[in-house]
Amino acid sequence: MLLSGSIFLITFIALIFDKIPRTIVAITGAVAMIAFGVLNISEAMTFVSWETIGLLFGMFSLVAMLSEAGFFQFLALWVAEKLDYKATAIFIVFPLLAAFLAAFIDSITVMLFLVSLTYEICRCVDMNPIPLVVAEVCGANIGGAATLVGDPPNVILGTMLGFTFNDFATHTAPIAIIGALVCVFMFYMKEKKNIKASQATCVATDGLRPADKIKDKYLLTVGLTGFFAAIILLTSHTFLEHAIGVKLSVAEAALIPAIIAILFGGHKTHDIIHRIDIDVLLFFIALFVIVGGLEKTHVIKFLADSMVSVSGGNPYILLAFLLFGAGYTSGVVDNVPLALTMGVILKDISSQPSSMLALPIMVWALALGVDIGGNITPIGASANVVAYSSMEKFGTKVGWGRWIGYAFWPTTVVLIVCYALIILKLQIGWY
Repeated sequence: MLLSGSIFLITFIALIFDKIPRTIVAITGAVAMIAFGVLNISEAMTFVSWETIGLLFGMFSLVAMLSEAGFFQFLALWVAEKLDYKATAIFIVFPLLAAFLAAFIDSITVMLFLVSLTYEICRCVDMNPIPLVVAEVCGANIGGAATLVGDPPNVILGTMLGFTFNDFATHTAPIAIIGALVCVFMFYMKEKKNIKASQATCVATDGLRPADKIKDKYLLTVGLTGFFAAIILLTSHTFLEHAIGVKLSVAEAALIPAIIAILFGGHKTHDIIHRIDIDVLLFFIALFVIVGGLEKTHVIKFLADSMVSVSGGNPYILLAFLLFGAGYTSGVVDNVPLALTMGVILKDISSQPSSMLALPIMVWALALGVDIGGNITPIGASANVVAYSSMEKFGTKVGWGRWIGYAFWPTTVVLIVCYALIILKLQIGWY
């Protein structure tokens, strides 16, 4: 127990300081678990959730295809055009657009294209881009809590604990929608005077015309067809199993459309395969091995028992710990290892005869906490890091203090709203 706990703790600290690439840190930790005899290679592989890896690979492939075709830039500019480039409308709608997109594609991709477009549009309407970009990041992280594929912690919790796309869409999506609206309202009220002082509208130049962003119409058609096929299969795979006896896992629901889309793309998808973020997949595999070492040596059981003991048997305190505790923790540490570790802990808690809460309600609280709490700092989630570094490339110095000044209270209020709605679900037994 001491050895596996030490390896995990050293790995986690290295991930927090972020001085070494996180994939290298995680792989080193996984190798240490095997090298020091905590796990053998066969055991290590059994702890990896290959369903999680398959789902991520399938969705990454389809999103990379759409990104290469220019779809996301087109969509953002099309929305701006429909809003007549009005500053007030853009400030309200763009964070909500980020939330909507992040429910279906990874928030990193959302912010990669949205930050640059936001700067172009804000320059056009003479509006400060910093609060809008931070609002978009917060919107993306909140929106990511809505579905199984919206944010990596959800992918981990869903595939590891047996929850489907429809489960998340039914239970976390309504809360995430309310949270996104509350968040945007708070950002708008804080910046209302500055927004109204901005230029009312602007005229779209060549760089801001939506049609100019489409790079490959054929690739766009193939990518959209595959993407919508994946979403349909993810939402209907349980129905298909009961109705016609076709059994599909969530990984297969994403992989089958992705592979078909890659085949139909032909030579146009060759480069896209190389663009898929393999580092992220290796990072996930290594984390599963590390947490598997904790599970085998009963560290997870010790942590689960300690969490129940600290909560004093009070379900409201335990839910607060999962939502606020995990939420604020994810503001300073990577929410992927946090979600993976906490997910295994919840599995152990729910298996105890004296468990005070059912597994689903704990999962919804944890998912909302780790997804939304990361908003608070520039390193709380991958989308934050992407947006922060992108703003620096545009010559904007944000700083931690300024970011926290924008994001802390909207995030805190949204977490409070989430907690109230989770408690309501507990009271009425709808979870």
